[in-house]
Amino acid sequence: MDQTPRMASMTRLALVAAVAALFIAGCAVRASYRSDIDQMKAELAEAKAAGAERLAPEEYAQAEACLDWYTHYATQFDHIGDATMANLPARCRNAFASLKSKMVAVREGRMPVEAVAAPVSPKPETPASREAGEQGKPSPLADAFFDYDKSVIRQDAKKSLDENVKWLKANPSATITVEGHCDERGTREYNLGLGQRRAKATKDYLVAAGIDPKRVKTISYGKERPFALGHDESAWRLNRRAHFVVQ
Repeated sequence: MDQTPRMASMTRLALVAAVAALFIAGCAVRASYRSDIDQMKAELAEAKAAGAERLAPEEYAQAEACLDWYTHYATQFDHIGDATMANLPARCRNAFASLKSKMVAVREGRMPVEAVAAPVSPKPETPASREAGEQGKPSPLADAFFDYDKSVIRQDAKKSLDENVKWLKANPSATITVEGHCDERGTREYNLGLGQRRAKATKDYLVAAGIDPKRVKTISYGKERPFALGHDESAWRLNRRAHFVVQ
């Protein structure tokens, strides 16, 4: 007797069961993080109401970006099982603990308010104004470009970064700032976090190649300083980058 129809039916049932299991697992992951995320949102709102943006701007920005990343991670099925993000909840808790400690220190007078700079949102720059600002001082280091919503170093970017490593080793007194940039899609907060991850991934690559981490600073501008104006992929691909500024 031909068993082919029966085997095909069993295969389809197995596939349906597997898909259902993945869906249930994803829902379970989101549910397990929900209370943690909700608590952090409440803490962030409370800190903002207490003036954290002015009193502890750096710690507030780190906590805000980490929470945005955490929320994104917890709602995306493609991140399930990603070992590189397994300690994200702990990192966010540490960021919130640092924010709380800084606020307590300021309130108790152990750190004067005047010593804490108020946050200033970077003003968008046009390609022309950026170019004008860099005239006479072109960067000898090539930018690294990224895929949409990713902070993984691409193969083509590795070639550029390898050349940058050679230059940095040939100029040991030079220090640099790695700027993380994004395209216009997504919220301001999420893109600030994404830009920071891109800058950090770039710095980590340089450090792994032998560059002293003390020579490399990072900053994220998110989507605030586009290199190319436009609302399609031809512009977006140029804005998803890590840009180097030599000090």
